[in-house]
Amino acid sequence: MLKFAIALLFGLLALNLNGTLAESDLNCPLKDPPNQCGGFCLIVLTPLINHLTIPHNVSNSSDASKANEVLVRQYTMERQLSALQEKQTSLGAALDAQEGRLDINQQNLTGRLYDLESQLWALQATLHNVEIKIKYLGFEQIGSKYFYIEKVSEKNWPTASKTCRNMGGHLADIKDEADLAAIQANLEKDTHYWLGINDLGKEGEFLSMSTGQPATFLKWASGRPSQLDTSNCVFLYNGEMYDYPCNYTFRFICQTEEEVLG
Repeated sequence: MLKFAIALLFGLLALNLNGTLAESDLNCPLKDPPNQCGGFCLIVLTPLINHLTIPHNVSNSSDASKANEVLVRQYTMERQLSALQEKQTSLGAALDAQEGRLDINQQNLTGRLYDLESQLWALQATLHNVEIKIKYLGFEQIGSKYFYIEKVSEKNWPTASKTCRNMGGHLADIKDEADLAAIQANLEKDTHYWLGINDLGKEGEFLSMSTGQPATFLKWASGRPSQLDTSNCVFLYNGEMYDYPCNYTFRFICQTEEEVLG
C-alpha cells in the first residue's frame, strides 16, 4: 500500500508540475533542478509520508502490547505452576512423614498386641491349672499330667480303680521312661502301687484301662509277666512292673487326662 501511495504522489506531483510549469518558471526559475526539486518534493511528501507511517506505528504498538500481555500471562502461569509444584513437594513430604509415623505406630501396636496375647495366654494357663487343682483335690503335677498317689490306705485292684473314678480320674498309665522316672521319684521305696494296666480280657494282652488299647509302655521286672492265669493286674515296685492277682491290696496311683498348661 505504501508503494501505491508513493506512485500516486509522484503522479500528482508530475501533473502539478506540468500544470504550473509556466507559473513556476515565473516565480521559481529552475536554475538547479535536482537540488531545487529535491527540497520541494520533501516539503510536499512529508505530510503524506507521516500519514502513511502512522498505521504501521500503530500496528507495531498494538503487537507490542499483545506480546507484552502474553509475556505477563506466561510469567503469571509459570509462577502459579511453580507454587503448585512446591505445594506438591511439601504435601509429598508430609505424606511420607505421616506414613512413617503410621508404620511406627503399627509396629508398636503389633508389639503391644503380641504382649497382651502372651499375657492372656499365661493367665488362661494359670486359671486352667488352678481349676484343675480345685477339681482334683489331692492331685499333684508330675511332668505334664496330674497324679494322685495314695500314701496310706491299701485296696485291691477293682476297689482302687473305682476310687480313682470317684475322684475324677483313673488308675495311672505310664507313657514312657521319662514319665516313669518322674513318678518313681515321688513314690516310697519298696512299696507296691497298682497301675491301670491288666490282661483281664485276654491272657497276655495287657491293655490300658483308660484307652482300652494295648499299653504303650511296659517295663517288666525280671521273669515277668508270669504265665499264671490269675496274675491279671499290674503294679509298680521300685521302678519295675509286675503282674499279680487283682484281689491283693496295695497302694495305688490315680491320674487325670487334664494336660498341664504353661
